[in-house]
Amino acid sequence: MKLPVRIKQHKAESDSYAILQYKLRDLGIFRNVTESDYGIDFEVELIIDGQVTGKYFKAQVKSSENLHIRKSDGIPTVGGIKESTLYYWSELSYKTHVILYAVDLKTEEIYVSRPIFWNATQLIAGDNKTKTVEFLKNDPIFGKDVAHVYSVIFATSPTLGDQMYAHRFALRYLKQFLALYVDVFHLYPSAEPMLTVSRG
Repeated sequence: MKLPVRIKQHKAESDSYAILQYKLRDLGIFRNVTESDYGIDFEVELIIDGQVTGKYFKAQVKSSENLHIRKSDGIPTVGGIKESTLYYWSELSYKTHVILYAVDLKTEEIYVSRPIFWNATQLIAGDNKTKTVEFLKNDPIFGKDVAHVYSVIFATSPTLGDQMYAHRFALRYLKQFLALYVDVFHLYPSAEPMLTVSRG
């Protein structure tokens, strides 16, 4: 009698999730969304100094028994990413960061991508070919917690929506900003003596 055989890919995914959640267990709350997986495995809410911050990001985990390290520059990469997935990550990035993790199942080392929006949009070419995404090198300056440090930095950085709002705000009030700059530039020499007099 034959029993069901565990698919190698399922085991790799399960192992990579376990490694990620164990090694980044102090990062925050991992909410599993793999049941309807369209390119996101977890929603991670940051906990800083024991406080639930309300800051969260979407995470996609890529497992690789033989993670490819590019010889030319030492950048870790994972291939086989569909363009439809890149589109999906780009759409999600308007509201929150999407960060990719590559778990090397041999060494159990975790690699982190920058928020994926800019990388994803550069790779979309409309040719429906699979693409390769890049991850950051694990810089020894951070020690063993490199994935944790990068995750916190990226999760707390301004989202694409924040950046777009800031640019719109700056353009809307550009004329006033420039006028203020000109006024300050012209008034600055006369402002210094007034400060001196007020001190006396």
